[in-house]
Amino acid sequence: MGKHSKKEEPQIIQLRDYQNPPQETGPEEEPEGGASITYEEGKRKQPAAVPKVVYRAAIILLVLVIGLALWMNRTSLNPESIGSWLKLQITGAEIGDGFPVQITGSEVLEANFLAQGGNAVVLSDTVFSILNPTGREEISLRHSLNHPVLQSAGDRYLLYNSGSTGYTALSGTDVVVNSVEERDILTGAIAQNGRFALGVQGTNGASELKVYQKDGTLQYQYSLAWDYITAIALNFDGAYGVVCTVRSDKGILISKVLVFDFTNEAPIAEYETRENLLLAAYWGENGSIYAVGDAALLRASSSDYSFSEDNYQGRQLTAFRLGAGRAFLSISAYEHAGASTLLAYGSSGEEPVRMEVQKRIESVSVYGGTVGVLAGGEAVFFDYSTGKELGRADAGGDAKALALSSESAAYVLGVSEVRALRVE
Repeated sequence: MGKHSKKEEPQIIQLRDYQNPPQETGPEEEPEGGASITYEEGKRKQPAAVPKVVYRAAIILLVLVIGLALWMNRTSLNPESIGSWLKLQITGAEIGDGFPVQITGSEVLEANFLAQGGNAVVLSDTVFSILNPTGREEISLRHSLNHPVLQSAGDRYLLYNSGSTGYTALSGTDVVVNSVEERDILTGAIAQNGRFALGVQGTNGASELKVYQKDGTLQYQYSLAWDYITAIALNFDGAYGVVCTVRSDKGILISKVLVFDFTNEAPIAEYETRENLLLAAYWGENGSIYAVGDAALLRASSSDYSFSEDNYQGRQLTAFRLGAGRAFLSISAYEHAGASTLLAYGSSGEEPVRMEVQKRIESVSVYGGTVGVLAGGEAVFFDYSTGKELGRADAGGDAKALALSSESAAYVLGVSEVRALRVE
């Protein structure tokens, strides 16, 4: 009994001692009550402070990324596009029923079918439509153009009636200008900032160039006495332009390329080519200028406007596309069928990259570093800088045109519908 007569005092540990430990008193000091508790076991380690230089570096990097993004998209930044983006963020994208989507109207020409910003853009004989990636119509604008033609630059569109007087300029899905010319329209072009140009029948001569501000105000006018305008291209801000013309002299077909600075009264440069009808023109953001003829390609740089001529050596032009600062031409030795060669032209003086296709190329489209062709109901994608084939996909036996929406996807124009495909 003796050894159990003295009860040991129980040790009481308070939870608040762990939650709010006292300040350290040194290794030999003990808290009141005599309890020998090591508080280091209950303390949480404080995170190390991040140096200010890291914050500064992160902020500088963020500013550089935002600045680079703004610079790369500088030509498409305008109040209309920013407003459309804000609207999309607030309301969200509308969802459609997917592809294929039936075409409204009876016919769509290959030149009136393209892709922009992931959307399919379609101008039929009755309606201008923009279809989002889910197949929903973002716009369905009816028109009364007998021979509708579509020109585009970024999300700017120009619709005009070839051989008649009506025209419409749009920014995205918004109609900016809807008007008529006094005389028939021959051709037209639009810049990425909304300025546009029309070639019309002349009053005292063969034809006339008319350049408009984005609100439809006439900015510049130039008359040609003997030459008919066949194609127009504007640089990214519409301050400069290139005009292709044609005339006949003693049975010889003579085409010209005229370069304009719209602050000058007359052209600042010109180049003449013979027996070569100029079909289209392009002024790339990299300063390259192209004019596609039925017998030869003309190309120059905006640094000196010195044109060179690349002859097709008697082969036929089957399709072409101007974009990404380059000219993409398909030529063939055969009149109606057979193998084709796709040529990707870069800067003036450089040899083109060649891509061989075993069937006749009927349509060409470009996105980023990829060029796609439609040949014999099949879509074939290439890396145009190396000529390497990237993949193939079935486009359908009724396919008329191809429009790349990314480097691995495209829209296909069929006889009565628009389809989507992807190359794996």
